[in-house]
Order: sequence, then C-alpha cells, then structure tokens
Amino acid sequence: MSARPVVLDVDTGVDDALAILLALRSPEFAVQGICTVSGNVPLLQTTANTCRVLDVAGAPAIPVVAGAAAPLVRAGLTAGEVHGGDGLGGMADRLPASDRAVRRDAPGFLLDMIRRFPDELTLIATGPLTNVAQAIQRDVETMRRLRALTVMGGAIRVPGNVGPVSEFNFAVDPEAAAIVLDAGLPVTLVPLDVTERVTLTRQAVDAAALEGAVAAFVRRITAATMTFHLQRYGEEGIFLHDPLAVGVTLDPSLVRQEPMAVAVETRGALTAGMTVADLRRGSLTAPTAQVCLEVNADRFLGVFTQRVLQ
Repeated sequence: MSARPVVLDVDTGVDDALAILLALRSPEFAVQGICTVSGNVPLLQTTANTCRVLDVAGAPAIPVVAGAAAPLVRAGLTAGEVHGGDGLGGMADRLPASDRAVRRDAPGFLLDMIRRFPDELTLIATGPLTNVAQAIQRDVETMRRLRALTVMGGAIRVPGNVGPVSEFNFAVDPEAAAIVLDAGLPVTLVPLDVTERVTLTRQAVDAAALEGAVAAFVRRITAATMTFHLQRYGEEGIFLHDPLAVGVTLDPSLVRQEPMAVAVETRGALTAGMTVADLRRGSLTAPTAQVCLEVNADRFLGVFTQRVLQ
C-alpha cells in the first residue's frame, strides 16, 4: 500500500515537535509539507522550531510554509509557561540555526496540496485553526476535497486547560475553530478527553535507553515541560496532546469515536473557545465531527515509544 499524503499544521512547541517526529517516522505517511501558525509561541518561533525539528530528524526537503501570525479577530495567546519561552523548553537557541527555505501563505499551500491530491490528502492540525479557517474562507469547496482532517482541540466532557471550559487551541482562535467545525469537512476531533489520558513520563523516557541525536533532543526539550507538569499535576511527565492526533490518524482503532454536532463559543467573556457538543438524547442536529472519547493509552504509548524513542 502506498504511503498516505499528509500535511501537518502546527504551532511548534514541545508536543508538536514530538508529533512531527512521529509523523516522519511513520512509513504509512508521506509528509508533503508542514504549515506553521502562531500559538504556543509566536509565528517566527514556531516556524524556526519546525525547521529545527526537521533538521534533528534528518528529514528531506519537506516544504515549511509560514501562515497566520495572529488569530482572525483577536489578540494572540501563547503558552510559554508550558513550553518555555522559545517553545522547545529553552533548547531552541542551543541548536544550530536551520538553513531550510521557508515559504509563505499556508492557506494557499493547503489548497494547492488538496488540488494536487483531491480526496486523498489528510490534514493534521495540532495548533490554532487560523490557517485552516483562512483556507476555508478562500475556497471551501476545495477544502471539502480533503480525505480527512484530524484536529487536536476542544474539551467535550472534561474541563478546559486554559480556563474552566476552554482548551488552548480553540481558546487562541475561537472564530477559526467555529468556521472549521461549520464547514462540512471530514473532521475527527481529538479533544482533552483523550489527550489528557496519555502521559509520557520521565520514567518512560529514561527506560527507553535512548541513543542518538533524536533521543537527546527528546530528552532536552521535554525536561522543562515535565517539570511544569510535576508542579501542576504531581507527576513528572507530558501530555501527548499532538502526538495522539497523529496516532489517531495512523490507527483510528486506538480510540472510541462518536459522531457529534460540535460548535465553538466565540462570544462569552468566560467561555470563549468552549466546545459545545449537542449531547441531547434523540437530537436531530446533524453531526459536524467524529469525536474521540476514549483511548487505549497503553497501546498508543507503545507505538510512540517504538517509533520515536527507540
């Protein structure tokens, strides 16, 4: 079976970096490009981080395409307290500067890739959905020719992680998330309900007996985030939010999914970015996404360990 054409849309912090490594090390995927967006850190940094990850992985000349430097209509929000001010746990400046060429216009690149691979291209979005929403605003019919769109975002039956009800990616650009979920695309939503059940612990990293440049990179970039995690959750580890989105795309049997009508709150002072799922019994509202609600965490951690840590 030929490899599946894939584009990633990322705001490269620590877990995006791990997601990129997993995608690159999955022979089922042929990564056609990586688009960047402002999120965990500003756009210039997410783009530079993406190039550095590709260099560490020894990846070929995969296009890196810069996208939105700010959300559609509101001020940006970053997560330096989780990922470090540079997005890579304070390690970015310790890596050589990349000489990879960076293109512009991520929405245009997404549309071009869909036209090149109509009904075949899969898009995995692990950051705010600004680039994806802008592509929809330009040409929604072409965007509907995606084979699949996997989105890491939202919180269905669990609390948010940047507020009582809001998950970070949707909170950064609620308007973009609302546009994407209302566009009639083949969306699989990977929310906090499942991503916060998958923790890569320091003990697991140490037990993997890592060797080589990628292994050293993983150890170094995860250290600060694991310390943050220990202080907040009492365990030295990191939630594998973005890698799980890649994992679900690789193997949907890792999760239990349900079709749901999902929308995003854009107006509330306390609820902007809230994922609103219609959970009413017998509701006639048409589903807008397949939503992941349960995950086989041990099996996914096995896949991640084998492909990224060994």
